[in-house]
Amino acid sequence: MLINTVVLFLRDTLPIFLLFSVLLALPRVSTVTILWRLLALALIATLAYPKLGVVSEFHEGAGFELLKSILFFIAWLGMCCLALLPPARSIAFSVGVSFLVLGIGLPNSLHFLVYFISELSRSSDSTLLLLGTTIGLGISISIAILLNVFLTHFVNLKTTYIFISVFVAAQAANIALLLEQTDTFPSPTQLWDSSGIISDNSEYGHLLNALVGYEATPSLSYMIVFFIALVVPNVIALFCVRQRSISFKEAAC
Repeated sequence: MLINTVVLFLRDTLPIFLLFSVLLALPRVSTVTILWRLLALALIATLAYPKLGVVSEFHEGAGFELLKSILFFIAWLGMCCLALLPPARSIAFSVGVSFLVLGIGLPNSLHFLVYFISELSRSSDSTLLLLGTTIGLGISISIAILLNVFLTHFVNLKTTYIFISVFVAAQAANIALLLEQTDTFPSPTQLWDSSGIISDNSEYGHLLNALVGYEATPSLSYMIVFFIALVVPNVIALFCVRQRSISFKEAAC
């Protein structure tokens, strides 16, 4: 149980910590801004958890997977909003941050709650569960802090935005995995197998999956969704930069 809980933290809750880490690396995103969204996320997750049984019954038992797919799509829309520069001055930026917190935070927190509460109610001794939670929480916070320090002190803002787009694309690519499970997408066609180097179930595999969407055996659908989710926000950002440059030149003439 101890190892399972630690691994679950890396798989389900680490993306939430990484999200807050990268958002705090953006200009004018304050701790207060993130804190109230975190509290709202905790409230929504608490209210939504008791309804998961009803949700799961939709679409022949695939309701939970479809819900998570919709939420990951909302997160991707949030990244597109962030791409509408300039940041921090527009409503789109605030909406984008909220969409990211909801779209990435809610599915991951609900998935963790399902495991944590079921194990807590099933086990008579919750010591290992709480110990694993503490260890997993410590690892997640440590990685998030290191990432924030790296993004704020060692790379420029442009690189930070590129990394955020990769991170969000990695989360959005889960849509392909979820829709493959519900047979909405065709049966997965495996492109390669790198599990001999880094396994999906290893600690490094979970970390790389959360950061950059690493899959040891990716399917064609997964790579297509990942590519589209990565390219579109960067194209939007490039277009916005070019438009601002043209407007600046016209104003200077």
